[in-house]
Amino acid sequence: MQNTSQVVIRNLKEFDASSLLVVGMPDDDLLGELAYKEAFTWDYSVYSTLSKRGFENLSWGAVFETDQTFKQILMFVPKSKPELDLLFAMVSSKLEAGGELLLVGAKKEGINSVAKKLKSVGEHPEKLDMARHCQLWSVIKTVQDKPFNLDDWLEEYEVVSGDEQLTAISIPGVFSHGRLDGATSLLLENLGKIPSGRLLDFGCGCGVLGAMLVKKNPEAMVELIDINALALYCAEKTLAKNNLKGKVYPSNGLQGVTGRFNGVFTNPPFHSGVKTNYATTETFIRKLPDHMTKAAPLRLVANVFLKYSDIIDSALDRFDTVTENTKFRVYKAYR
Repeated sequence: MQNTSQVVIRNLKEFDASSLLVVGMPDDDLLGELAYKEAFTWDYSVYSTLSKRGFENLSWGAVFETDQTFKQILMFVPKSKPELDLLFAMVSSKLEAGGELLLVGAKKEGINSVAKKLKSVGEHPEKLDMARHCQLWSVIKTVQDKPFNLDDWLEEYEVVSGDEQLTAISIPGVFSHGRLDGATSLLLENLGKIPSGRLLDFGCGCGVLGAMLVKKNPEAMVELIDINALALYCAEKTLAKNNLKGKVYPSNGLQGVTGRFNGVFTNPPFHSGVKTNYATTETFIRKLPDHMTKAAPLRLVANVFLKYSDIIDSALDRFDTVTENTKFRVYKAYR
């Protein structure tokens, strides 16, 4: 069980089971120890894992779809700091006036600085506990909310690849918010021939790569997958903004994917909180041949320090480096 969950369990007496909303919980056994009314996450991996374990009253999505308010909300510090203000605004809108917001997080995740943001909810935050390099804070809601609308947080930016241009829609907490990241930019410059038919954009973020594939080949039928509900929300917005068609859906790795693709294109995730985590992409690469048609191409961009070469080479054929710079490297391979 994660350290943050252990701190929560140390303080079970602080929680009101009759009206407790848990937001952003990890995929451990905390919900089995904590009496709660509802639990919500943006992370499809967490949602699917906890659902399979039989936990009830779980919600997953870009926004918590309910008109209900709660007397108490327990919020875990998000992995992505840019999404913190968005999360505070959404969570506070679900908290009754005079209700209690509890915030838990690890010191290495910046709980000390994050706790200061509790003043956007109430005037006198209080530290309830400190253990296992984590802290639990509490504040009573006294600040009146502005109406929460997820679309108010969206931003647009332009993306150019060769002769094609599109408008991307992004939001805080989604990778490369408000700008095109260097890795995706390098991949867009080195896509090679875009096959027709069914293509996959793995870890799609706000949908820039998948949308550009359709722009460059209207005969492509692109499927965009991610575990982040906000990313999928933006990917749908990006496709709609540019009058493009694509199938957008959640998948924990390739678990939600069926059938085979004529091409796979990806700037895969590797961060997990403050740590670097390769496991998701490694598993994705090893299982990829089962989801590719014969001679289907893979184009993958990654930081140069990530050791994907041997994994790709062992899983697929005709492996090679397309291009690289001081930060990123584009690989190609075929089934």
